[in-house]
Amino acid sequence: MKPSARSAIRNDILADYEAPSPDLVVRVIRAIPNRPKPRVAHGGRVVLQTAAVVMTALIIGITMIGVRVARGEVALPAGLPFGVGGLHPPAASYSIVDAQYLSAGTAWIIAQLHEHNGPTVMMNTTDGGKTWHEQFRIPDGSSVGSFRFWNLRDGELAVVVPSTLPPSKTPGAPGSSNTMDRTYRTHDGGAHWNLLDRPVDWKNPMLAGGFFLTQQEGWRFSGLELAPMVVQHTIDGGDHWTTVGTIPAGATLASSLTFTDRQTGWLTANESESNAWDANGKPIPFTAPTALLWITRDGGQTWAPIDLPLPAEAAANEVRLEAPVFFGRDGLLEFEVTGPPPTFRPDPSQPPTTTWMHSYMLQSHDGGRHWGELEHTPGGLQQGGALFFDARHWLLSQGPDIKETLDAGKTWTTRQVLASGLEFNFAPWNYIDAKTIWSQVGASMLVRSTDGGAHWTAVTPPTIKEGS
Repeated sequence: MKPSARSAIRNDILADYEAPSPDLVVRVIRAIPNRPKPRVAHGGRVVLQTAAVVMTALIIGITMIGVRVARGEVALPAGLPFGVGGLHPPAASYSIVDAQYLSAGTAWIIAQLHEHNGPTVMMNTTDGGKTWHEQFRIPDGSSVGSFRFWNLRDGELAVVVPSTLPPSKTPGAPGSSNTMDRTYRTHDGGAHWNLLDRPVDWKNPMLAGGFFLTQQEGWRFSGLELAPMVVQHTIDGGDHWTTVGTIPAGATLASSLTFTDRQTGWLTANESESNAWDANGKPIPFTAPTALLWITRDGGQTWAPIDLPLPAEAAANEVRLEAPVFFGRDGLLEFEVTGPPPTFRPDPSQPPTTTWMHSYMLQSHDGGRHWGELEHTPGGLQQGGALFFDARHWLLSQGPDIKETLDAGKTWTTRQVLASGLEFNFAPWNYIDAKTIWSQVGASMLVRSTDGGAHWTAVTPPTIKEGS
């Protein structure tokens, strides 16, 4: 939602206003008599005038604090009456649908200007959000497939555009999809982009699960519908791919693929249960994965299942895993269990079944061969996410609060950072180093910490013009 004209005028008028210096308050206080004075005529008028000056100074101070709070320049202490405490970052009039952060100063965001249509715009800052610059605009009808910057200069952007080929019902044939990818590269931090001349691979039209270990080496899933999915490998930045193996039974294009080195990779199933019905309420057949986590130690050629000691409640409910995170040989595996299973609703307008969600963490100390030390954690994947500084120091978010542990989840401290009603959005890519963290708040706000999450400041999102 765009700000009202009244708000815009107010912000414009107050933009250059300087708050009264402390000297004004001191002078006002000094004007208040501190000892009895001889009675004079109109003494009551003097008292009223003094009170009026004090009230005016207070109103001006409160107004300026309110303006700074609204802009996210200052955070009131959490826990104040009426829920006014906590950091309240300024909101953009658009949705931030993707972002990447490389340092305390450098970040890129992808902005969707309208909910269901309109252009998508890439914006960049190199001074922590004080100024922003438009770098790429995708017109209405196309969308962002993915983007990644490897450093301050080298990046790649995939844009999904409508296909101009005539439609075909043959899987894998040209025209079988109504969209195609165009890939662009930059070597100057996004100031200029070059379209890569890559032919469409019609033999492998379904691509997903891509992960790049370096700028040149990566893996992806590929294949045709109703056929075994294969793992492909590239060593030239994705210009050429070779098939190295097949993915395990039960894994799908939506599974998560990561590698910790050239030989060791991890594959997590995207769902352990399926609760879907046809129009008559008959359950749609679903083959559960043979495992929730697989490992490869030969670069993706073969995969072996990993046994996980899940809680008892996982047996009859849905389990969702995040990709494992490693610090040397110490690994962390975050997951959540959601239940109870939903039931078929003949009338979709009726409210769905009330569900619960529990978050957990598993640990490994042998490079992921064995997992244990199950810990129930606050927050979780659907409540704001998690960041890991090392194998024992974790930050989890839960709404406006940050939960912190220094002993691998055995004890926790909680502090409110954001204003009530707001939510952090932590993810591994938010964490840059032991001090620098960025986080999106809601759909259109940004915050940043430069001291490991102890203190946070708001980042003002850019103003983006509608026209190209």
